[in-house]
Amino acid sequence: MVGGLIITVPTIIAVAGGWGEIVANVPESHMSATGGLTTIQMIGYLLPSLFLLLGDQNMYQRLASSKGNKSAKRAQMGWLIAMLFISPSISVIAFASRSLFPDIDPGMALMATTVAMPVAVGGILLAAAASFIITTGNSYLLSAATNLTYDLYGKYVNQEASDKKLLTMTRIFIVGLGLFAFVIISYFPTVLSVQMYAYTVYGAGLTPAVLAVFFWKRVNAIGGVSSMIAGVVATLTWEVLLQKPFEVNSVVVAVPVAVIVLIVGTLLTTNSNQQKREVA
Repeated sequence: MVGGLIITVPTIIAVAGGWGEIVANVPESHMSATGGLTTIQMIGYLLPSLFLLLGDQNMYQRLASSKGNKSAKRAQMGWLIAMLFISPSISVIAFASRSLFPDIDPGMALMATTVAMPVAVGGILLAAAASFIITTGNSYLLSAATNLTYDLYGKYVNQEASDKKLLTMTRIFIVGLGLFAFVIISYFPTVLSVQMYAYTVYGAGLTPAVLAVFFWKRVNAIGGVSSMIAGVVATLTWEVLLQKPFEVNSVVVAVPVAVIVLIVGTLLTTNSNQQKREVA
């Protein structure tokens, strides 16, 4: 995947006529720090990825499977270094695509460049993009299926299930979740819209509760679950019922709501529990 980007970046710049030509062909707003977005709109695009990574189950699983703290730190540093190259590379490719295809859908900018470059390089980029998509899809399907298998099926439906049975159920859930995801994505007009939506539901629904476990010893299950529900409900309300007012992504509203509910829910239930213990 990284190799594909290394080959693609200089190639697409050359195909587009050089950096000067690219800059001359894009809207003037694209040369500003915010790309023509307001500050609140920019935050709405940055926060979903940030909160997704902070609470990403895949990330915690990888860290937990390492041999120790030293191994985990090396892995994190390696990932950071790779991302410092990958993220700007994708941005440069999409920027060049905007120059080559003025009316391109932002979600298709990277893929569109595959038809503008030599067949061999375009094929390498297509393979790299497919690899990114497949490895991400695999990770999230496996995480979700594992949760359903062990937290629901194994805990409440069949507590005596063997390892073989649990593995079979995980495979069944992977297929079912994949079909479910395919149906859901058909209701979104662009890849970018479904990405922002999914990242926000995940980040606002889970991350505040996950981080609270590390940084606030007082947090309890009621506060955490209430925060998850509030984050998801706030996202759905903003996106579906209100149709995203002011063109601001729902994360700007959903995350603060989730955090407030987490704090208030924990404090109210903690005080209640303490009073019950004192009476007893």
